Amino acid sequence: MKFCEAMEKLKAGSRVTREPWKGGVYFVMVAEDVKSFQPKLSPYIYNEDIMVSDGWMVEGDENEYKFCDIIPFLQQGKHARLKDWNNMYIYLDRQNKMLVVHSMEVLPFVPDFDSFVAQDWIEL
Repeated sequence: MKFCEAMEKLKAGSRVTREPWKGGVYFVMVAEDVKSFQPKLSPYIYNEDIMVSDGWMVEGDENEYKFCDIIPFLQQGKHARLKDWNNMYIYLDRQNKMLVVHSMEVLPFVPDFDSFVAQDWIEL
C-alpha cells in the first residue's frame, strides 16, 4: 500500500511497516506520538533458577513447558518465551553457544525520503 494509506491505518491503531522491514522495524501510535519499535538482541542473562523454571512456550505451540523440555526445541532453531513475555523471546545462538533474547525496543528511526514514496507499506 502507499504511505498515506499506511498512515491512516497507523492512526486507526494498527502496526505498520514496509515489506523489506518486516520482522524488524514497525511503527505504532502511542497516545498522540508515532513510535518506532526495533529489534534488540542481547545475551539472555539468567541464573540457576532457569533449570527448574516452567511456563515456557515454543513458537507454533500453545502448550506450556518446563525449561528442560524446551531445550530440544532451542536446538532445532525454534524460539521460546515465558508465557507473560510480550514481543520478546529467546533462541540459541549456535555459533557462540549461548541463549540470546530478542526484544523490541522503542528507538529513534528516521526513514529516508524513498520510504514516503514507496508502495510496499503493509499492516501487521
